[in-house]
Amino acid sequence: MDKKNVVSRFISNIYVKNILLMIIVSCVLVAIVLFILNVYTRHNESVDVPAVKGLQIEEARGILNSASLECEVVDSIFVTGGIPGAVIEQTPKEASKVKEGRTVFLTIQAKGVQMVAIPELKDYSRRQAEAQLNSLGFNKIVIDEVPSAYAGIVISISYKGKELSPNQKVPKGATLRMTVGAGGESGLDSIPEQETNIDESFFN
Repeated sequence: MDKKNVVSRFISNIYVKNILLMIIVSCVLVAIVLFILNVYTRHNESVDVPAVKGLQIEEARGILNSASLECEVVDSIFVTGGIPGAVIEQTPKEASKVKEGRTVFLTIQAKGVQMVAIPELKDYSRRQAEAQLNSLGFNKIVIDEVPSAYAGIVISISYKGKELSPNQKVPKGATLRMTVGAGGESGLDSIPEQETNIDESFFN
């Protein structure tokens, strides 16, 4: 039998025709989808994120916009020695490759000193009061010991010569003065820590 006739008869078969048609249509659909995805995602079209750390926010925004990027300030924190209003962190990092129109998130240096509320520490032990203040960012604490009925118990916390009331705010990192009982009054030197007015659950 002639091979051409066999191939012709095979191709002319209705079932074969339908299968071939489905294969062709599927290939065309896949090609169209890939093309659309490529256009939609702008494949291989990216820009490098400029370095804006250390710049003022207005300057940083101008540089990012010129690179076809948006920017948004997401946080403002106080860092000792920092320049007020300057960018101290950016996400994505500099030199990262991103698509045009991407938003770069910025953290800037606060223009004012961060204020922190000092909790009620009267009648706490010196150890616990210092631990709480350290956790709030106060590491410069001057200790004054005065005669008292009980040793090692906080009498007051002061800032710039003024006694602080509970939850009064002072600049973070400021030098605080803690007045602590030294004992020796009424013949008492100290009391067991469990008998003081201390909330141990704060540290659990």
